[in-house]
Amino acid sequence: MTIKLFAKQGQAFLCEKQYILVCCGVQSGKTYLGATWARNKIDKFPKKNGLISAPTYKILEQSTLDKFFTLFPELRNFYKAQKNVIELPQGGHIYIRSADQPLGLEGMTIHWGWLDEYGQAPRLAWTVCRSRVSTTKGQLMITTTPYAMNWLYQEVYEPWRKKEVNDVGIFTWPSIVNPFFDKEHAESEKRRLSPEEYRRRYEGEFTRMEGLVYGDFTSDLIVKPFGFIPIRSIGGIDFGYTNPAAILVINKNADGNYYVTDEYYETNKTQEELNQQCLFYQKKRNINCWYPDIAEPDRIQSMRNAGLICKEEKKDLSHGIDKVRALFREKRLFVFDHCVNLVDELQTYHYEEKFDEKEEPVKEHNHACDALRYALAGEQGIGSAEFLDNIIQKTDIKIGSFDIEENIKFNEQFQDQDAWKY
Repeated sequence: MTIKLFAKQGQAFLCEKQYILVCCGVQSGKTYLGATWARNKIDKFPKKNGLISAPTYKILEQSTLDKFFTLFPELRNFYKAQKNVIELPQGGHIYIRSADQPLGLEGMTIHWGWLDEYGQAPRLAWTVCRSRVSTTKGQLMITTTPYAMNWLYQEVYEPWRKKEVNDVGIFTWPSIVNPFFDKEHAESEKRRLSPEEYRRRYEGEFTRMEGLVYGDFTSDLIVKPFGFIPIRSIGGIDFGYTNPAAILVINKNADGNYYVTDEYYETNKTQEELNQQCLFYQKKRNINCWYPDIAEPDRIQSMRNAGLICKEEKKDLSHGIDKVRALFREKRLFVFDHCVNLVDELQTYHYEEKFDEKEEPVKEHNHACDALRYALAGEQGIGSAEFLDNIIQKTDIKIGSFDIEENIKFNEQFQDQDAWKY
């Protein structure tokens, strides 16, 4: 068959950079480009392994693979659905994977990867995919609409825009560049949508999502680590195993401002491993109290048995969200910039498109956000001088300093244990 690409698609198709981002409007021809690019890699490397991935199996089946096999139906004969692999007759394997379980991407060495709609994928999926081509120096192509100012914006687009990297090629164009796109539909949507949403959906520009739970969280609240003396240190924990477990350390200074200084965000960790992590923080950061998810009393008891100071607070979602929002709005809650997963979630945790804040947010991209909410909602009423005097008089809790040089050493030490990641 004859493959025809318009000019913008052709430029991306021929890009020789290791990491290629095609970030465009909806129905702009990006999935067609990705499928064609993947087929070209198969033809060039029939004995090598590749990857076709999407954020969820639903997108993978209904969009990514559907387009791929529609264009190249002969390859369906080699698709082993139960094994999630295309077994090429020449010996190569094309792994078919969803990014909703990022560690399912581990264990393969690939020479290329097509990552469709990865603007919706978690940061860990991108990290794993990069490691899968680390020895082969193979190319990765992301084809996506910009869904939020998340890791894709922070770690791929912005370094490229600032010319800080030379191994990334980025191509972007609006939906109307596709000669098959309905121009009248574009004009109708421009009238219907907010300018920000239209630019994101139809012009391929990074803008803030509509309906963010924490819309008051802005870039000026992301700060570089610095030294200060906290008057109180607390921790929040959202339990998980298949989904990430999130642990946050939050320090309050004498001015009444809160700083998220430490983050742990991992999958496939047992409760015993999470306890050890919390004990490490409790000793190093002088944690006064942990606020865990009260929906799992057995895990809380395990934490207490391990010597962790836990407090159970009523799980009131709307109250907790309001507490965190107020601190962001008042510029009293800051996040150290190495807490990348929390930053990512704060910029993607949202309500449904036609949202009502009386409804619950969409239950995705919320693990670190939940840990933050548990801790700060649990601190309701804590922090007054009278309360702190009472705490200091009645306990042996040490009010320690947060020293930046010590923090850097701590980070390096922790990284050596393969547990500190930022």
